[in-house]
Amino acid sequence: MDILAQHLDNRRAEAAQRARHAEAWMAQGDPADRLLRFDTWARAKLDELLDFTWADTNQVRAREQCRIELERLVLDLWRRGWMLDGRRLARHIEAALADVAAAQRAGRVKEFWPFYVSVVRRYVGTNAEEIQAEAMSAGSHVQGALNALLSAATARSQAKPQPTLTELLAQRRAELSARRRTSQAAAPGAAQGQLL
Repeated sequence: MDILAQHLDNRRAEAAQRARHAEAWMAQGDPADRLLRFDTWARAKLDELLDFTWADTNQVRAREQCRIELERLVLDLWRRGWMLDGRRLARHIEAALADVAAAQRAGRVKEFWPFYVSVVRRYVGTNAEEIQAEAMSAGSHVQGALNALLSAATARSQAKPQPTLTELLAQRRAELSARRRTSQAAAPGAAQGQLL
């Protein structure tokens, strides 16, 4: 009996350690590391909340597509000027996933992907008033803190501020789009060169 209890305690401790490690994206730090940790956290949340049995052997691909669609939700928040980061952002991602999970458990999802995309893409518009109020509340708290720290910041004014996660995701999306455009532009030229 003690062996079983010890094994369960070890599993709980390992799960707690993984959760703390995955939530490290919420803290400031190296931008590349934050993006990787966010991706890990998003995959873990998708696994925790959603049922991917519908995807059979393509579960990894389906999970990754869902993660990329979550980035779209974050970028929609950013495009509206709502700079949510950390736990505030995590709450909105979890709420969107909880809506999909509840529908899955209730058996209301006939085709997963169209349903998932519609819920995630409509989340920002559907909850706009609440998100705006939260962002404004966070902004007033940030403004008060900035005013208090303004005098202390003059000594460190040369230091570049850390970008938020939403800015990092927007930058990654822009870089991927630029790479895709250059590879598509290069592909017809390469094909013409082969034909000549």
